[in-house]
Amino acid sequence: MYLLGIDGGQTSTKSCLYDHDNGTCLLASGPPIDHMLTLNGQTKSKQGIQQSLQTLLARTTLMKTVDAAFVSISGVHKEHEDMIKGWIAECLRVDRFVIEGDVKANLAGASAGRNDGVLLIGGGGSIGYYCDGPHEFVAGGYGHILGDEGSAYWIGLQAIKAGIRYDNGLGPQTVLHDRILDRFGETSYWGVKKQVHADKIGRGDIADLATLVEKAANEGDAVAQSVLLQAGTELGELAVSVLTQMRASGIAGMDAVRTVYPTGGVFQSARWVRRSLEQTLRAYDPGVDVRDPSYPPIVGAILLAAESLGRSVHLPVIDRTLAEGEMRA
Repeated sequence: MYLLGIDGGQTSTKSCLYDHDNGTCLLASGPPIDHMLTLNGQTKSKQGIQQSLQTLLARTTLMKTVDAAFVSISGVHKEHEDMIKGWIAECLRVDRFVIEGDVKANLAGASAGRNDGVLLIGGGGSIGYYCDGPHEFVAGGYGHILGDEGSAYWIGLQAIKAGIRYDNGLGPQTVLHDRILDRFGETSYWGVKKQVHADKIGRGDIADLATLVEKAANEGDAVAQSVLLQAGTELGELAVSVLTQMRASGIAGMDAVRTVYPTGGVFQSARWVRRSLEQTLRAYDPGVDVRDPSYPPIVGAILLAAESLGRSVHLPVIDRTLAEGEMRA
């Protein structure tokens, strides 16, 4: 029995083939996807999924049909399901599909399939999420225009705004001012504005500024430190919102959930973002347990593919693949 997991994100698209009978696991990566609501986003997403699958399939000659596939796609909507199935069908045959947004595979991977805590994503976007099957609780997830507080994009945008405020004499001095201009090859923020509105500086470019902000914060820049600390607070408040919703629901067992799984590159900022996150959570409930994810989202996709058939995954096979360095968060 073959299981396929696909994790399409804004950094890369991962695919994983799990051979349930022989206990083997293969992983491949492809380009990132984009939001599916535009033609350009659909084209980019098709390329990401198919290139990842083609790389994966080039590594095996044994498989003819996949019994179940769980496809985890950031920003997917119901009307896109047939389109995604068609892209995959151009590469291989799949008997059973499950297509969901990225939160379910993230939670399944982070919790090793237990779903015993709140998922908190802090990557290119941000969202807080919990699901125990019939019940779902969500905070955030509105995208970079309406939300994504605390995300890498949000951090980059705050850094640009801080540079503009200093330029206008409205904010404190910060090394971010000159470093952002240097990053984008400009001498003024009018030039940055022009590039942004001409789509020459994209969402990913702004999100990439988060590493620049981290470096400035570690060097002692107070503005950069403030941006990252506020990012941790914003992310913490998403998790607090989910926990509060759960406890107010009156559903049995919801008030016993006290684990939070932070996932995504933003949490690599242990000194600033992660510390602020934990302070925010423990101000709400000192008993909250902040745990690192057990597995990356692509493993969550495999776990959910197996679950769709009433089967389980032999996690030591996954652990062996991880130990060989072939599967990373």
